[in-house]
Amino acid sequence: MFDFLAKLFRRPRASWGDPAFAGENPFGWPRDAVSSETAMRHAAVYRAVSLIAGAVARLPAYTYRLQKDGDRERNETHPTAYLLLKRPNPRMSRTIFWRQVATEMLLEGQAIVWIQRRQSGAPMALWPIPWRRTTVQLSGGRLVYRLTLDGGASIAADQDDVLHIPGSNDWDETECKTPIRSYADAVAVGIEANGYARRYFENNATPDGYIKYPSKLRDAKQADEIRAYWRQKFGGERRFAGPAVLTEGGEFHNIAINAKDAQLLEARRFSVEDIGRIFGVPRFLLALDETSWGSGIEQLGILFVRYTLAPHLTAIEDECNAKLFGTDAHFVDFDERELMRGDTKSMFESYRMAMGGNNGPGFLTQNEVRRDLNLPRDAAKSSDELLTWSRASAPNGGKDAKTPGDA
Repeated sequence: MFDFLAKLFRRPRASWGDPAFAGENPFGWPRDAVSSETAMRHAAVYRAVSLIAGAVARLPAYTYRLQKDGDRERNETHPTAYLLLKRPNPRMSRTIFWRQVATEMLLEGQAIVWIQRRQSGAPMALWPIPWRRTTVQLSGGRLVYRLTLDGGASIAADQDDVLHIPGSNDWDETECKTPIRSYADAVAVGIEANGYARRYFENNATPDGYIKYPSKLRDAKQADEIRAYWRQKFGGERRFAGPAVLTEGGEFHNIAINAKDAQLLEARRFSVEDIGRIFGVPRFLLALDETSWGSGIEQLGILFVRYTLAPHLTAIEDECNAKLFGTDAHFVDFDERELMRGDTKSMFESYRMAMGGNNGPGFLTQNEVRRDLNLPRDAAKSSDELLTWSRASAPNGGKDAKTPGDA
C-alpha cells in the first residue's frame, strides 16, 4: 500500500494556495476537480451520504406547542406542521425533500430552502434550491439571497425567507465550506485508487500464466505460433469454454496475481476508512468489518444517531424554529426513537417497565404504548390509567407502599 500511495504523492505536498502548483492539487488534478459530483462517484462517499440523508428523511419532524407549565403538546393542525411532516411543496414528498436537504448539507456544506409565504406571512411551501444556483451577499448587516428557481426565474430573498442550514463547522460570514473541499485530498486518493484499479484490469497488466516446454524452442517464430494458436483456441468469448490441450510436452502454469498483490486492496480500503471519518459513519455501515450483526452492533447504531445524525438534525431544527415559527410557541423536533429502538425483546421489556412491570408504578398507559406501536386504541377504561403500587405486591410487605390518595 505504501508503494502505491508513494506514487500518488510523488510530488511534494503543499497547501491549496501554494503558487508552485499553479492551481493544481498534489494529484495533478485541477484545483476544483474534486466537486460534489466527482466525489459521489466514489462508492464510500455515495454510501455515507445515502446513509445519513436516508436516516434524516426517515425520521418524522413533529410540530409541538410549548405549554405555560413547560409541557409540550403535539400539534398536527398547524399549517407549518403539514409542510414539515407530510408535503413541503406541491411537487415533492417529505422523503425527497429531506433527502435533498441532507445531501446538500453534506456535499455542499449547506442547504438552502426558500420559504414561499402567503400575503399574511405564513409559510405556504418550502422549496430546496441547489447551492450552485444560490448567491449570498451581505447588505446593511443582513444577508440577501439571489436564488434561481426550478423554472429559471431569479428572485432576491431576505434572510428571514430562506432556511440556510449549515452542514459544516467552517462558517465564513456568508457560507460554509463544503467538507468535500476541506478533505479533497482524502477523496482524491480514493477516486484515483479506483481509477488505477480499473485501468489495471482493463489493460491486463500481467499475463494469466505461461507455457513451459521441457526443451528449447527452435526460434522466436515458433513461440509466436504457439501464442497465436492459444489466442485462437482459448481467447475471447471461448476463454472459459474448457481446458487447454498442449502437445509436444508443453505445460501451462498459472500466475497467481490479484488486486492485493498490486497493493490496490489496501489503498482502496484506506480511502474508505478516511471517508468514513470525514462523514462520521461507522465502519460496519460501510461494510468494512466482517462481523455478524449481533452483540455491540446495536450500540454502534445508537452512537451513529447521537454523534453523526444529531448535529445535523439540531441544525435543521434551529433554522426551522427561527424562521418558520419565530416568536410563536411552536417548534419542530425530529423523533429519533425510530432509529434508537433496540431488538424486539428489549423494546417490549422497556415498555413493560414503563407501564409498571409486575408491581408498578408506571408512567405510560396501555393506550400510550399502543399508540407508540401504531396499534389501535383499546376501549377499556383501565387502558387509559397508570398502574400504581398495590400494598399486596409492593416491596417490604407493603409497609412503604403508597396509594394514589397518599400521593
